[in-house]
Amino acid sequence: MPELAEVAYACTLWNGGLKKNVLAVELRQSSRVFREINQVELVESLLKTKLISSATKGKQMLFRFSGGNWLGLHLGMTGSLASEKSSYLAHKHDALLIRQAKQSLIFRDPRQFGKIRLHQGKDVPSWWSELPIGMLDKTFKIKILKDALIRHKKRPVKALLLDQRYFLGMGNWMADEVLWRAKIHPGLRCGKISAPKIEVLFKQILFVAKGAMQSVGKHGGDPPRGWLFHVRWKDGGKCPQTGKDLRREKIGGRTSCWCPQIQVFN
Repeated sequence: MPELAEVAYACTLWNGGLKKNVLAVELRQSSRVFREINQVELVESLLKTKLISSATKGKQMLFRFSGGNWLGLHLGMTGSLASEKSSYLAHKHDALLIRQAKQSLIFRDPRQFGKIRLHQGKDVPSWWSELPIGMLDKTFKIKILKDALIRHKKRPVKALLLDQRYFLGMGNWMADEVLWRAKIHPGLRCGKISAPKIEVLFKQILFVAKGAMQSVGKHGGDPPRGWLFHVRWKDGGKCPQTGKDLRREKIGGRTSCWCPQIQVFN
């Protein structure tokens, strides 16, 4: 599933359509991404409007159109955005096409776990404004981490980091990266993490979130060299810090990768 930085980069792929009029809206009506909205209403709301602005929060995107129309997108597991020529012919996985004079803005989702939302009104939709604060927000403080660790003291810390109520946009590879840098075993119970380690953990949450946004979020692709990201995806990877074998197995229902040499379960 696309995480914080991948979503931020994907959002920029529609930037070419900003301040431009919508000439036509095409849908693949059978796609499950429309499961929460009326398709006819969606087309009527966006047609002949202008794309005003875009924003991301965690794993979600919000596009503002003129006339008080707001389009929310969640990419799910396989969703993606693209911009093609105005003459582009829709492919079978293209769920939504927004036609403009010089380009077509596309949301495609082969597995259809993504979601499209529509809101009409002068103010931003409540499902957007009520999202938790982001990890890079100035109000994101260590107290959020400490309170979450206390509230979920029996959960593996890896599972907690994936909880979008606290760490908006954190996904599987980011959580592994954070814990590897903090030298904390992903299966360690939240209540067992010492006060000094909590400080380190918070510092690494910020480091990974900022680093991902400054690399993947701006240019797409992968994080910088030396990150765990590059060796975590399959068995046989070597730790970038120690050169020793990494371990991979499910923790809290998600495949986790760590270095037993520096992430000791205790």
